[in-house]
Amino acid sequence: MQKKVLGAFFLLLFVGVGFFLSHLLDKEVEVKIDSAQYEPSPLPKINQTSQETAWIKEMAQKDSREFIFPVNELFMQIDLNNAPSGSGKTKSFRLVIDRADRYSLFCIIQTLTALRMPYIVIKEDKVPSIFVEAKSEKTLENVVLELEKYDIKSKIVEVWL
Repeated sequence: MQKKVLGAFFLLLFVGVGFFLSHLLDKEVEVKIDSAQYEPSPLPKINQTSQETAWIKEMAQKDSREFIFPVNELFMQIDLNNAPSGSGKTKSFRLVIDRADRYSLFCIIQTLTALRMPYIVIKEDKVPSIFVEAKSEKTLENVVLELEKYDIKSKIVEVWL
């Protein structure tokens, strides 16, 4: 008995919802369709300029020494034979590290940048070489101490470049 009452209730509910939706969707909507009129755009008039005002002709008549063209390349020549030291080599220091992963290189570069020390990283095979320019080894000891905070073991070796 309960199944029949419940079935009749769902049937009545289904018919009511269907009637409600059909009543909402049955409304007529008026749509006006306006077509745009195509109007060709007027052609622009080209004015012929005289020889005196045309910039191309002005550039052609200029003396080539009056105009300097910009360049994209710069060539420099550095004479290393006249370096301050007689041998031409500069005292520098190499930072030798125990591992060369991305984390270590990131920490080293950030530490050297924070201490405002000029450095060069050269990739040789799989292990990069790090050369640091400093006046003395004492200033580089600060770098070694900072790198120990990041668990990076390093030492300083004096080299001549």
